[in-house]
Amino acid sequence: MLLLDTGGKVVSANQDASTLTGLTVAALVGRSLVSLLRAEMTSDDPEWEQTYWEVLLATSRTQATRATLANPSGDIDTLLKLEIAGQGQIAHWAYLDPAPAPGSGAATTAPASGAAGAPPTTAADDYGLGILAGQSPLGFFDLNYKTNTVRYSAGWKRMLGYSRSELVDNYDTWLELLHPDDNAAAPEKVRARRGVTGTIPFSREFRMRHREGHYVWVACTGVQVITPEGLLERVCGVHLDITERKELEELGVEQEERLRILGDETGLAAFDLDFTAGRHWFSPAWHRRLGTGADETYDQPDPLTQLLPPEQAVDDLGQLFPAGPDAGEVVLNLLGPEGKTRPVTIVYHRQSSRRHELQRLTGFALTGDDATTSSVPATAPWTEDLLSTLAEGVIITDAHGQVTTLSPKAAKLLHTAPELAAGRPLGEVFPLLHLVNCQPAPDAVDLSLVSGEPTLCSEHGLRTPDGDLRPVVWTARQFWNTTGAIAGIVVVFRDPHEMSLTPEELIRANRFESLGLLAGGISHDFNNLLTTILGGISTAKENRDYNQLDDAEAACLAAKTLTRQLLRFAKGGANATLQTVPTVDLLQNAVRMAAAGSTCRVTVEAPPGINPIRVDRGQIMQVFQNLIINAIQAMPEPSLGVIQLKAADIRLDDGDVAQLPAGEYVQIDVQDNGTGIPPEIAERIFDPFFTTKKNGTGLGLATVLSIVRRHGGQLGMQTEVGRGTTFTVFLPKAEEPAETQVRAAPSLRFGTGRILLMDDDPKICELTGGMIASLDYTHDIARNGDEAIQLYRRYLNVNRPYDAVILDLTIIGGMGGEECFHRLKELDPEVRAIVSSGYDDEELAQRLVDQGFCGVLTKPYRVGDLGKVLKKVLGR
Repeated sequence: MLLLDTGGKVVSANQDASTLTGLTVAALVGRSLVSLLRAEMTSDDPEWEQTYWEVLLATSRTQATRATLANPSGDIDTLLKLEIAGQGQIAHWAYLDPAPAPGSGAATTAPASGAAGAPPTTAADDYGLGILAGQSPLGFFDLNYKTNTVRYSAGWKRMLGYSRSELVDNYDTWLELLHPDDNAAAPEKVRARRGVTGTIPFSREFRMRHREGHYVWVACTGVQVITPEGLLERVCGVHLDITERKELEELGVEQEERLRILGDETGLAAFDLDFTAGRHWFSPAWHRRLGTGADETYDQPDPLTQLLPPEQAVDDLGQLFPAGPDAGEVVLNLLGPEGKTRPVTIVYHRQSSRRHELQRLTGFALTGDDATTSSVPATAPWTEDLLSTLAEGVIITDAHGQVTTLSPKAAKLLHTAPELAAGRPLGEVFPLLHLVNCQPAPDAVDLSLVSGEPTLCSEHGLRTPDGDLRPVVWTARQFWNTTGAIAGIVVVFRDPHEMSLTPEELIRANRFESLGLLAGGISHDFNNLLTTILGGISTAKENRDYNQLDDAEAACLAAKTLTRQLLRFAKGGANATLQTVPTVDLLQNAVRMAAAGSTCRVTVEAPPGINPIRVDRGQIMQVFQNLIINAIQAMPEPSLGVIQLKAADIRLDDGDVAQLPAGEYVQIDVQDNGTGIPPEIAERIFDPFFTTKKNGTGLGLATVLSIVRRHGGQLGMQTEVGRGTTFTVFLPKAEEPAETQVRAAPSLRFGTGRILLMDDDPKICELTGGMIASLDYTHDIARNGDEAIQLYRRYLNVNRPYDAVILDLTIIGGMGGEECFHRLKELDPEVRAIVSSGYDDEELAQRLVDQGFCGVLTKPYRVGDLGKVLKKVLGR
C-alpha cells in the first residue's frame, strides 16, 4: 500500500509495498507511481509522466486495473486500485496486489465458511468479488473464530464514514461501533437453536456508530458456521445501510399515533376515503358525532353517503367535492339521528387523477357549534371592528331589505350616521342615480334578487350634500340562514377615484417598481460571487492549487440561491402560501436582497429563541424589502447611513395597538438615522399613489400596510425630522414551530444503467457526461429532440431501452425537452425522464412532474445532485 500526493509521488509506504517493489521504504518515498510501473509505451517528453498519471487516475479510481510492476528481480503482474485519501497534498491511496495471469484457470482454496462440497472459486471469481466488495454499497465482513482473523471490506468501512486504513480489522472494532442498546445483535450472541449445526443463515437489524457521531441503521444478512460440537466457528455476510427505510417507518408510526389521538381522544370527526384501493376509514368521533355505525373500516363510503337526504343522493362523491383546488370546504345538509337535516361543514383534501377523477378524499366534519354556517349575524360583536378596517363602504340589511348595519366608510360616503340609517329601507339609505341622465336607478335589493349572482356595477352615482353626483362602484349579494332561506343583503361600494387597484393589483404593481431598485444591487452581489468562482477556477487551472475550489463551489450555490429569491420576488405571492418561518432568517434574507450594493450599514438584532411567524414568505419579504429600500433612499449620505432591524416577542392586551386583539406577537422595528418625515407628509404616506419621489409610484407603503393587515398584523410609524424614522410591524406569533429542513436521508451515490443526455450546450454535455461516467453509468449524448428520439428508438428496437433520459427544457432552434418527452412517451410509455432546466421555478417543476417527468434537475448542479436524482428515478 502506497500513500501518494496530488502529483502521484509516494509520500509513505508499508512493508508489503517494499517487498513487492524490491525497494526499501526510504527509496520509495519521493518516487512517482508511474516510475514503478512498466508501460507499454514510453516517451522522452517531460510531460509524458504526468499524462500517464492522469490516465491511471481516470482508469483506476473506478475499478481495479492490471498493471505491470517493474521489480528488479522480474516484472510482477498486479491489480492496481486508487482511492481518494483526502484533500491537500496527501491525495490518494494506491493498493497493489499480485494478480494471476488472465485465463490461467488457477484456483484458490475455498473459504472455510463455505458449505461443504462447494465448488472452488477461480481467480476471475475473486476479481469480480473484489470489485463488488470495494465499490458496491454493500459492506462485506468475515469473522473467522477458528483462525482468529477478521476482515472488513472497504464498503463496510465506507458505510460508517471511514477509509480503509482508519478501522482495525478485529472483533473489538465491531463491538465498539455497535449501539449499546443493540448488544444482543453481536455476532457471537446471534446463535442458532440448540442442537443445530452446519451453515445457518441469519438476518438482523441494528445500529452502528458513524464516524460523524450519529448512528446508522444496518441490515445484516449472512451465515454462521456451527461445528458438530455446537461451537461458533465462522460468521460472514453483508451490511446494508437502511437508515432511510427506518426513518420512514418511524414517521409512519408517528403519523398513525397522531391520527389516532385526533380521531379518538380529541373528538375530531375525521375520514379517509381511498377509492383506488377500495379502503375507507372513519374515526370513532365521526360515528359518535354523526350517529353512524361503530365499525371503523368499510368497503363502501356508506357513513357519508347514507347521511345524504334522498333528494341530494349522488352516484359519485366527486360531484359533492368538485375538481379544482386540492383543498376546500363545503357545507352539506346531512341527516341527523332524529331524521332532520342539519348543516355540516366538510373540510377536505382531494387527490385526483390526470383526468380529474376522484381517487382519494381526506378530511373532517364540523357539526353543531363548531361548524361554520353560510350566514353571519349582523349583530356579531366583532362586526364593527371588522368593518372599520375596510376601505370600502358596507351595508347589511335583513330579509325585508331594512338596513341593520352601516360601516364607518359607508356612513362617510353617504353623509349619514349609522344610527340614522338603521331600520330604513335600503333604497332610501343608498339612493342610486344613473350617471348619464341622473335618473333614479333600480333599488339595490331588486337588482340583487334579479341577478342572483353578484355583479360589479359602475354606471351609478350618489348625490352629495352640495348637489353634485359622485360616482360609485358597487356590488350586492344575498346571504342565507341555516334553513336555506334568504337572511339579508350585503352591499359593498367605494369611490373609484380613491383606489383603482385591488390589494392584489397593488402588490403586483409595487413589485415591478421594487425590482428595478433591486436590480442594481443584485448585479453587485453577482459580480462578487462570479469573482470568487472565476478566481478559484483560474487558481486551480494555472497553479494546480485546488484549495480555492470549495469557495468557488459555495459561491455557485449562493448565486443559485440569489436567483431563486429574485424569481420568487418577481412572481410574488398572488396565491398566498402560508408557512411557519424563523423570524431572523426571513429578515436576513430581506436584507441580503434589498441592501445589495448599498453602502449603508444594515443590521439584524433579535434575542435567541425568538418566536417564528406564519406568513407567505414572498409577501412578507416584500414588506421588509420595501421598508429597507425606503430607509436607504432617505439617507442624505448613504455611507453614513445605519439601518437597524430589531425583532422581539411581545404580549399585547386589548387596546395596546389599534385593531389588534390581545395575544402573542412578534414586533419588528425598521429604524434608520435618515432625514425623517415632515408632519404634513407623514399623514399621507400610506395613501395609494402618494409619493414624494420623482420616479416613484406611491405604492410601496400602501402595499406594505395591505400585506401586513392581510396577515393579521398592524403597521405603525414614528418619525422625527432630522433624526430618522422607525416603522414597527406587528405579526402574530406562529402556533407551531418553524418548518425546518429535514436531514437528507442516506443516499447511494453510484449505480448502473444507460443514460441518454440531451442538451444543446457542448460544454454542458461534456461536463455532465463526465459526471454520469463518474457515477458508473454509461451514457449517450443528443444535441436536440430529434437526435434523442433517433437514439432512443434505435436501442428500443433491440430491446435495450435507456434506463433514464435527461432532457434540457429549452433547445435553441430545435425540439425542446417537453415536446421530446411526449414523443418518447409515444414510443415507450415506460420511459423515465428527468427534466433539466436553468429556471428554478417550483410551479414549472410541479407542472412537468404532473405531465409524467420522474425528476427535476435544476442548473447548476453537482455530481452528488445528479447522483441523487438518478438514484431516485431508477429506484436503485
